[in-house]
Amino acid sequence: MKWDFLREDDLSLVGRIISDRDMQAADELIGRHYKMVYKIVYVKVSDEELAMDITQEVFIAMLKGLNSFDGKKASFKTWISRIANNKVIDFYRSRQNQERMVTDILEDYDREDESDLENEVLGRVSMENVDFMLSDERQDVRRIFNMKVQEGYTFEEIGHTMGMSSSAVKNKYYGIVKKLRKEMSANE
Repeated sequence: MKWDFLREDDLSLVGRIISDRDMQAADELIGRHYKMVYKIVYVKVSDEELAMDITQEVFIAMLKGLNSFDGKKASFKTWISRIANNKVIDFYRSRQNQERMVTDILEDYDREDESDLENEVLGRVSMENVDFMLSDERQDVRRIFNMKVQEGYTFEEIGHTMGMSSSAVKNKYYGIVKKLRKEMSANE
């Protein structure tokens, strides 16, 4: 930019944030590096919403860890890039990602196979028998099954109602459907 020489450097912004808790300096620093951090994250996760969430986590971690930043060891850009890379690694190691991967696998099944599985299970037993077979399941799992089957809620609606991600709801639901199928096969 033509007037870059007029902008305050990153180190002085960091100093203002640490010493004065200057939120305007924090906004400036975040704004200056947001696109770069988002790009680093997006390239690794290939999902816009997820990249935005992780980018937000990067800047929260940055603000919490500013006291550990040492401008003599690395530039601010290098330091914030390392935080971004670590947050992506943390995500891939997390339970949330594991649930997401299982959901993606379930969604990759042919929709006809999925509905055939549900129809096979639900068509062969009455709801009373299903309730009996699910009696040993946790209440939240039974509730997910009932909301989907009896009340016709979508996975997203159930997740919103129960304070869970739709992927976690799908995992629990399809786990129950498979369990019911297995129990029915054993009883035949």
